Amino acid sequence: MSIPSNAVLTRARVARRYVALVLVVAGVAACVFSVLGTTGGVLGDLRFVATVGFLILGPGWAAAGFLRRAPAAHVWLLTVGVGVAVTLLVGQIMVSSEIWRPDLALYAITVLSIPFLLRHAVVAQ
Repeated sequence: MSIPSNAVLTRARVARRYVALVLVVAGVAACVFSVLGTTGGVLGDLRFVATVGFLILGPGWAAAGFLRRAPAAHVWLLTVGVGVAVTLLVGQIMVSSEIWRPDLALYAITVLSIPFLLRHAVVAQ
């Protein structure tokens, strides 16, 4: 087993920081689009991409940022797995409780994920 060089680790850290920052922007954009009630046209498509992208990757990247020197495949598998699990769990809770408020769920997931994403943008491992 070989140990990766410092240059490889530095590139990985920079990439993780950029991904965290892009997810913060996507989460804030999804919330802004939701507040504005954007539904159609190009902005509606952008809202869809930002919302789905953030909900699938945001919570997972917030959790995966705590992995130290993990291979990229492990980071991305954990990211997608946790993101899908959180989204499904929140959806199941909304269905079971008969309180269907996806806008509030988006806001809650964003508020819980963004502090960790910002931490990972500053302290990428």
